[in-house]
Amino acid sequence: MNRLLALLLVFGILSGCGSGKKRSPGDRPVTFEDFKAIFPASQTPYRLYADSLLLKQPDSVSVKPDVLKQFLSDTIAGPDTLKNNRLKYFPLAYIAGSNLQYFVIKAVDKGAATAYICFTDKKGRYLGRMTAAKKVPGSPEDMSFTLDSRYTIKVSTEKELSATATALREDFYSVGEDGGVTLVMTNSNGPTSAGQIFNPIDTLPRKHKYSGDYTSGEMNIVSIRDGQDPKSFQFFITFSKDNGGCKGEINGIGHYTGSNKGEYKDKETSCGIAFQFSSGRVSIREVGGCGAYRGIKCFFEGGFAKKKKEE
Repeated sequence: MNRLLALLLVFGILSGCGSGKKRSPGDRPVTFEDFKAIFPASQTPYRLYADSLLLKQPDSVSVKPDVLKQFLSDTIAGPDTLKNNRLKYFPLAYIAGSNLQYFVIKAVDKGAATAYICFTDKKGRYLGRMTAAKKVPGSPEDMSFTLDSRYTIKVSTEKELSATATALREDFYSVGEDGGVTLVMTNSNGPTSAGQIFNPIDTLPRKHKYSGDYTSGEMNIVSIRDGQDPKSFQFFITFSKDNGGCKGEINGIGHYTGSNKGEYKDKETSCGIAFQFSSGRVSIREVGGCGAYRGIKCFFEGGFAKKKKEE
């Protein structure tokens, strides 16, 4: 079934449902395959630029909120959204992944546009979504994204600082088979104030008893946040030694190996880090060479005290 026929089928059935008319014996309900067919089929790497969100599309290809709710839950077309008659949705791309299916949807309201990536399993069961691109006319900040061949999502946020300067932040996310989104790494060339550390996982959940920020001086931190399951955790480590002469920074996903121990093994290098937790403290040490993430004369090691969480 081509995309135009799929659109006609979806909208035709919805019109019949909305009018309260009974279906004739030849009518059939909208299936997941019908819904999938209205999205242009795409492949990785897939890139969506912020500026392209403002390209106008005919209303005839928009998707009704009821259709989205049927197949993608109500996280996009929720009760508050349904009250906004100006908001319109457009299917941008469908990408079949190795474990998941990816649907890219654009929501437009008053000239502003936001793109969401929605995840389903292979059977079409909705798992979750994330905001991946945004364009607001007049705003100094734009958001674009790339889905690469490994199905890693890179969200690029570019902010205009002046007529000649911009700041770029790149957040890399992985999506689990359950639809859970995990921040893997952040790159940023944005300015930071003296004595201030940019923590890419700062806003992530910290319900586990070992989650929190551990410090040793102003510019040394081990940040621990909850993982996708009780046996894993996300971490960010940065340090500056010898008056700034030797620095190191790394983040990733570690795993608890005991009641108070954890470890991290880098997939790209031989770098490994062991974590030892105790009451209000964490100690770290390198297990393998982590030279790709630090200076030659310093190491990921030492003890750090847990900071009290600010309310």
